[in-house]
Amino acid sequence: MLSMSSVTSLYIHVPFCRHLCNYCDFYKQKFERPSAQREEFSQYIVSSLKRHESILSENHHSWAPLETLYLGGGTASLWDVEGARCFASLGLTLAENCEATLEVDPGAWTEQGLQAWQKLGINRYSVGTQSFDPHHLSLLDRAHSLDDTKVLLERLKGENFSVDFLLGAPEKNQNRDVIGELELLLSYAPKHLSLYILQPAAGYKLKSLIPDDEITSREYLRVSEFLRARGFHHYEVSNFALPGYESRHNQRYWESKSVAALGPTGVGYLEHKQSAFRYKWKPSSPEVEIEVLSSREIGLEQLYLRLRTSQPITAQRLSIEPEAFQRRVEKWQARGLCEPVGLGWRMKPEAWVILDSLVEDLFDIMI
Repeated sequence: MLSMSSVTSLYIHVPFCRHLCNYCDFYKQKFERPSAQREEFSQYIVSSLKRHESILSENHHSWAPLETLYLGGGTASLWDVEGARCFASLGLTLAENCEATLEVDPGAWTEQGLQAWQKLGINRYSVGTQSFDPHHLSLLDRAHSLDDTKVLLERLKGENFSVDFLLGAPEKNQNRDVIGELELLLSYAPKHLSLYILQPAAGYKLKSLIPDDEITSREYLRVSEFLRARGFHHYEVSNFALPGYESRHNQRYWESKSVAALGPTGVGYLEHKQSAFRYKWKPSSPEVEIEVLSSREIGLEQLYLRLRTSQPITAQRLSIEPEAFQRRVEKWQARGLCEPVGLGWRMKPEAWVILDSLVEDLFDIMI
């Protein structure tokens, strides 16, 4: 009889958005009927949890006190007090040291809601800032104003919070002063920044205004240098943290650890010794689409995910032929893309702007 494995991480996808930004292709719903939509979503989550119990049982997993919890979206803060009530009813336990994150958008939160979530154990926030410039907020089709952002960041000052920031944004008659925006953001003392390069949905109407890859790559490296000079650790392609404030939840994904999921289009992952089970919730009903991954598929994913981080990598950790790997990374080092550390190698930001080509460079030597 197979022993049960513990699941200690959970992601909940909350699809509400006050406004459907024209560049975003995440699953979301325009938030037009607050009370009704909150209630309908809560019912979906409760029903999903019942289905989830069978998913865990069939895959020899069971709940344990959550060490990481992440409520994302969409705009998770729009679930508000009703969301806190619903989550409390699920019967899930947070471990004493749980990292519990709530995504909050400027202008899309209430004080009562934040306090309700804090009472349940939320101790980290992720703020959908995207830009700290009114002109670019408008071009990005964001619903919030710069004043909305400042009000929220003042409210969270002193808390453990991260900010989302977009690079490669459309530009019109004005060059963006990214470093100037970040200087202002840092005055609010965020502990963490997630830095994303704009990948717009198909048919994006401002595509002609998006900077080319070379310009965006230079911008990315300039920002990395700026943040590292101010004490932030560039620990993953898109993520920077002050020491000790790295996202423990996201690290579960990068290390291919089990992470459960609830909510429409939420994706869960359950690890096994020789395979893995991935499931994605359907928006229309609390049912899932299922994918079983082979050891080869898991290896390819781990290769990609581990090259994304600053953790030292070795041939054994990536299941790659050692001598061939050594020759490849020595070539990368000569190009300034990685550096030796201990018995392994650490990727540098210069490598991350061409990551896809480096991953492809290792396909033929995987064991």
